[in-house]
Order: sequence, then C-alpha cells, then structure tokens
Amino acid sequence: MGKTCAICGKPSGMYPLCTACFKLRDAGKISKCETCGTWYRTNEGCPNCKPAPKQTSAPVVEENTSAPDELTCIICGKPSNGKHFCRDCYYRFRNKEILLRVSKCELPCGDPLDESYEGVFECDDGHIVKSMAEQAIDNYLCEHAIFHGYELPLDVGTEKPLRPDFCLKNYLEEGKNVYLEYFGLKGQPKYDEETAYKIDLYRKNHITVICMYPKTDSKNLNFSLSLKLQKEKIKEGEINYFEP
Repeated sequence: MGKTCAICGKPSGMYPLCTACFKLRDAGKISKCETCGTWYRTNEGCPNCKPAPKQTSAPVVEENTSAPDELTCIICGKPSNGKHFCRDCYYRFRNKEILLRVSKCELPCGDPLDESYEGVFECDDGHIVKSMAEQAIDNYLCEHAIFHGYELPLDVGTEKPLRPDFCLKNYLEEGKNVYLEYFGLKGQPKYDEETAYKIDLYRKNHITVICMYPKTDSKNLNFSLSLKLQKEKIKEGEINYFEP
C-alpha cells in the first residue's frame, strides 16, 4: 500500500505529497512545520502548533543563572536546566536522528569523523540522508519521479546484507532494479577497502550498479545524474562508471 498525500489525501506513492501538492510546495503555498513535521497550507498555519497567545503584560526576561559547570544544550548552547537539550531543540529534533561531532575531548573516543562528513539532512520526500551530495541525489530522483529507496538492505548471501545508497526499484523494467552508490570518501584507505569489498560482491552477484564520485560528479551533480541514468546506456548486471 502506498502513502496518501498529507494535504489532499490522494495517492502519493512513497512520498508525503502528491505531484500537484509538491508543485504547490515549490510555489510556497504548502509548508512543513519545523517543530512537529506536519505538512500544512501556508496561509492556514500548522494545525498542531498553535501560535502563542498575545501577551497582555511585559514579557519576563529569563536570566541565565546556571552555574558555570551546569549542562547547556548540546545543539544551540543555551541553558537547558541540567538537560542535554533545551526545550526548543528537544521539540524540534525529537523525531529525528542526530549525529554530533566531538570537537574537544580529553579522553580517547574512537576514530574521529572525517572533515568531509556533513551530518544528517532531510530530503524533499522525507528521506534522511548522511551528506549534502546524497541529499541532492535524493531530491533529483524525487523531482524526476524516479521511484527509489535509501540504504535498503540487499541480500547478497553474506552474513549481513549490503546497504547501497539508493535502490531504483524496477528502473529498467519490472524486476530489474538499479543501485546507485555515491563514494563520497574515496581516497581514504579504510573506506576504499570497504568499497572494494562491496564492488566485488556486486560483480559476483551480477547486480546493476551506477557509481558516482565527488571529484567527477559533485561539480554538476544534476548533469551527471542525467547522463548516468540514461536507461539505454546502463549495462545490466555490471558495475557502471566505476573508478578504480
């Protein structure tokens, strides 16, 4: 069963909005609430987050009386009453996964995140991805109505399934999926070793894969996608556009 549009109730496939409502969103007539994630008509406001009542007296300014060593919000740095998150950040991010970079730590805490790591990004169709490049790819697929999933498990006969970045379900024809991999950290030894392992499994299982890379594709990602996703040029059961 596919989803229905959050605005008009019409079938919307795997997306939160139907095609017509996506166009209204692009025109600014439909918005998504940053607090609760509800889609709503812009001129009506979010039905779940009512505007605060008008104050009849002068507002009370809260002073920061926190002790120097008291916890503050790990996202915005504001006083958080001894909690890890302030009230605003808690309600904004409570339904989302948050990845944090540790910038100062006196204790050993594992491998540091790579400098190119982008964090977590929400796409137009609601997918949560791990980099700005993956966000751009997902938005391109959504804009061009290409049915896709993000990091869906792919059984290749190993103990753990692979999780390609994107699965373009039935892209060539019914039952013929295409998998798209964006190798964003190419050049790092551990990452390249994992990539070689995945590519070997793809080859052995005759899986159709399209490869993309920061150096050759990120400058004009949409143009690269328009070329590499041409169905007549995709070699079925092979690794397409692989860079050793």
